[in-house]
Amino acid sequence: MDEWKGNSEVFRAYFHGKIDKKSGDSIPAEKVKDKPGHSWNEVCNDDNFGAVMNEGIIDCSFDSKEASDCFWEMADKNNWETLILENPNNNHIHSYWRLPTGWKFKDGADVKLAVGLTADLHSGSTYIRLRVNSVDRFPPLYEPDHIQVLPEELYPVNSAAEPFGMSKDGRNNTLSSMVRNMVYNTKFTREQMERIITNTNNFVFAEPLPDSELDTILRDDTFADMPERRLNTVNAAELFQMEVKPTEFIINGLIPVGLSLIASPPKYGKSWMMLDMSIATAAGRDFLGFSTNQCSVLYLALEDRFDRLKDRMLKITGGKKFPEGLEIAIEAPPMGEGFIEYLGDFIADHPETKLIIIDTFVKIRGIPNRKESAYAVDSREAGTLKKFADQHSVAVLLVTHTRKSVDTSDPFANITGTYGVAGAADDMIVLTKDKRSDTLTKMSVTGRDVAYEEYPIVFDNNSSKWVRQGESYELAAAQRDEERQYAEYFAGNIRKTIVKLLEENEGIWQGRCNEILDKSREYGTPISLTSQKLGKELEKINGFLYRDNIIHTELSQGKGHGKKHKFENIK
Repeated sequence: MDEWKGNSEVFRAYFHGKIDKKSGDSIPAEKVKDKPGHSWNEVCNDDNFGAVMNEGIIDCSFDSKEASDCFWEMADKNNWETLILENPNNNHIHSYWRLPTGWKFKDGADVKLAVGLTADLHSGSTYIRLRVNSVDRFPPLYEPDHIQVLPEELYPVNSAAEPFGMSKDGRNNTLSSMVRNMVYNTKFTREQMERIITNTNNFVFAEPLPDSELDTILRDDTFADMPERRLNTVNAAELFQMEVKPTEFIINGLIPVGLSLIASPPKYGKSWMMLDMSIATAAGRDFLGFSTNQCSVLYLALEDRFDRLKDRMLKITGGKKFPEGLEIAIEAPPMGEGFIEYLGDFIADHPETKLIIIDTFVKIRGIPNRKESAYAVDSREAGTLKKFADQHSVAVLLVTHTRKSVDTSDPFANITGTYGVAGAADDMIVLTKDKRSDTLTKMSVTGRDVAYEEYPIVFDNNSSKWVRQGESYELAAAQRDEERQYAEYFAGNIRKTIVKLLEENEGIWQGRCNEILDKSREYGTPISLTSQKLGKELEKINGFLYRDNIIHTELSQGKGHGKKHKFENIK
């Protein structure tokens, strides 16, 4: 190492070292973070020292002699320009590369590489021990004039293939499996994949396959299903002249072609609504006041039974014949186990289908990969359904729930799951109530092609359908509140007492609140209020009294018992 002068392209600085008393490892004798460090000449005579990597450099190391030898041969034959340091005690190798643009992989130990080797990957300002107890830990095995970008062969992959050291049976299947995995799960080009597989065969296998067998594995049809990876752009001037098809709606103003969500707390009546929507769309009748474009419908009622579905459909249709364009299923495989393929086959057999309702989303969720975040899973699964809907020009409606904790300021923030689901949706519908016991329900709607609206709806027990109440939720809510208040007034003892007073006094009576209270007890309609509170209540119900053809007038001023009230029947 005395002849080596360090490598400024790989290492930003060098640091004096010391031996940790507990572990016996060489560690920096000073803080490394944000420190300028030293030159090579300032540390090279120390018994212990190390270096810190430059940002934008990655260390790819191999923890066995066999893997190190395999890598060294591969690097040599491919003329890779990488700094290679070798531990003379065990012949383990560290290699240093420039990070590729857009690198998103995490550092880690025992990472499976595309070529089939396992390595440790470390990037950023990593401290590398170079001399320990006067022994050069990593003298250079190879030092190029320039460090190249990490080749695709050394990229991390999620693969179960174990090609290292194979010599006999299973090599063809292993390479074929590696190709399939890269085609569907990586962004490698065909040229890159062919190079990776060739290097695996030539260097990672203990005994390579003959070229003829390798050519068979890398034939054209192996890559036939590769996704297109070029940007499809449209010139703005051409776009101006282009006739663009407007958004197609299955239910006008409510459900467009694409991916939609509908959410509410459990037991809100979503399944009744979805069944009515399915029947209405298949029959071509209005749904909740929205016109439908008649089409065939697939309703996946995955939390239901056929006997209960039939009973509900009879109630919704009033016992009339069910529409022929409605297909119903009560079971389906989850995502990742054939669900999308099942849908594709169904559409192939029923091309007239334009609306698919999945009730509920949770029933088709796949088993999450422990390495994936919840957001990544939601985004992937919802994105897959969105892609299917767009490819087949159908509307896919996902039925889901809202969270227990409610954000009253934004109903759409309450949709269960991460924003990965909502982010993929073209259209969202959320059902809420001010109180769970309320009959009036707010249907909030928003989307890419749907303006934000709030519709008042109620469930009609007589027809077993959801119905819309006017155009404004606020107005409908106020009207429903007034109806509730009038119902309470009509059944209340204040009205009963006043009506009795007018009946006994030829349609006109006047007196104070304490007198009204005395008469209520006499009539058997006791009013449980004080005189003062009764006076305030009479002011509040003036409008309701007028609806009963009763005029209420305050005859004298004053407070409490001093106020006199006059009631007159104007029929």
